[in-house]
Amino acid sequence: MFEWVRALNEVPLAGLMLIVAIGYMVGRLAWRGMSIGPAGGTLALAILLGHWGLDFEQLYGTATPGLTVGDLGFAFFIYSVGFEAGPQFFTALMGGPGWRFVVVGTVVNLFALGFALLAGLAFGLGDSITAGLLSGALTSAPTYAAAEEVCSDPAALSVTFALTYPIGLVGVVWLVQALPRLMGDNLAAEADAREDRGKKRRTEPELTRAFDVSNEAVIGKSLKELDLTHGTGCYITLVHRGSAVFRADADTVLEAGDHVMAKGRFDELRAFGKMVGEEVYDEEMRNRMPAPRRIHVDERGVIGKSLRELDFASRYHCLVTAIERGQVTIEPSAETRLERHDVVHVIGRRGDMRELAVEVGRWVHPAHETDIAVYAGGVFLGLLLGRLAFGGFGLGTAGGLLVAGILLGRFRHIGPFSTHVPPAARQLVRDLGILLFVAETGVQAGGQLAGTVEGVIGPTLLAAAGVTVFSVLGAALVARWLIGLSAVDTWGSIGGGMTSSAALVAVKRAAESNAPALAYAAAYAVASVLVTIAGQLVVYLAAA
Repeated sequence: MFEWVRALNEVPLAGLMLIVAIGYMVGRLAWRGMSIGPAGGTLALAILLGHWGLDFEQLYGTATPGLTVGDLGFAFFIYSVGFEAGPQFFTALMGGPGWRFVVVGTVVNLFALGFALLAGLAFGLGDSITAGLLSGALTSAPTYAAAEEVCSDPAALSVTFALTYPIGLVGVVWLVQALPRLMGDNLAAEADAREDRGKKRRTEPELTRAFDVSNEAVIGKSLKELDLTHGTGCYITLVHRGSAVFRADADTVLEAGDHVMAKGRFDELRAFGKMVGEEVYDEEMRNRMPAPRRIHVDERGVIGKSLRELDFASRYHCLVTAIERGQVTIEPSAETRLERHDVVHVIGRRGDMRELAVEVGRWVHPAHETDIAVYAGGVFLGLLLGRLAFGGFGLGTAGGLLVAGILLGRFRHIGPFSTHVPPAARQLVRDLGILLFVAETGVQAGGQLAGTVEGVIGPTLLAAAGVTVFSVLGAALVARWLIGLSAVDTWGSIGGGMTSSAALVAVKRAAESNAPALAYAAAYAVASVLVTIAGQLVVYLAAA
């Protein structure tokens, strides 16, 4: 029945690549916003095929090779976790208004680690199964990867992670939907009130629309005189006059029959149309809309200031359309404050954007330019750090790679050298690294499936559910009643503490707003490092 699986053993790498390809696609399948993720799908398939007879002896020439493809994937993945966390990691730890989000994210992980250790001790689960249920309850591939390096039974770790991952996934999404209601939190009302306190901006996304200049009150006047940005909240990007399409500036004088392209929210665009003229469709302007440029925030003069205070629209005639903060893209409002290492998306005239970039920081390199040396050199540095030991204590491979990633991620320029890596390239290295690692370890676990968790499946699943419930509930109580966080920030930071994108989606849906993303980003920056450390810490403590 499984001859086709064994036939893959004759083609080195074929089985590994097949697992990654199919596991990735399975992991992307979603139901009501939930999916097991590429790592979860790949691990489950790898264990199954390993149990059916797939192995890598033909690939490595031995059942216990010294260095494998999975080892390379592990190195790139752990280094990538640190590299991506680096920009916001130090910012989050240095205080400011986001310190409470970091506290909540930290509390989530402390509760999870503590309950997992207690459950492991109570049920006699051992270090590997305890680490596996912690990884699954947090739906955390970094926890699993870090634990695999030091645990006593990698097969038991892999199987436990695969079994408990769905519990953590469904549990955290259900909790962040149910607990706010039980605690009397109305996330949507709070998000609306917060946005109304700012600039009375709605939760609808910004749109671009074209309008025919026909109102006599605006004809013959410059945009500076009309001050439409402050009057309506809309920003004019292009003007179509005759056969010419050009970018608008403060001195542009509107003429009858002009078509202007304006950007704003639905209610703002309606107000704009009443002042300027009827909405029209202008295909030529649509094709000539300026592409946003990306600017890295690094100048002290703008850090901590809101977009209202900076007033880029009036000062530079430029519009901030989005802000990248770590793993999250934030829809900006007037009250959004810039943080170091944010990446702002800006549209405007080239000269105006160049002046703005000087004040804010520097241009982000084009997406096609990737600094390969920062990965190869960073992994090399991490491996060396992992070998260092002081007084018998060392970071280990995972710790060294994590520290190297954080440091190189934090200092995006080292002298004349840039450590820039585009987001898409970072995600490719990170995802491919973890998928190669879990595919290989999953196949090895599948070959030893019999007896790995025999007799303790019930206690293991129960313990995983307890970790998810108590870590979320404990963090919610601390956030709401000990440090006084709002409901939106509480549940956003809990999602970040769990490093769960599914939790963020659920909270944003409940709030009908992007507001929870700010708290999520701050908590995620520190939690992504903590969950990696927890993977090795839980093994050491459970084995003690």
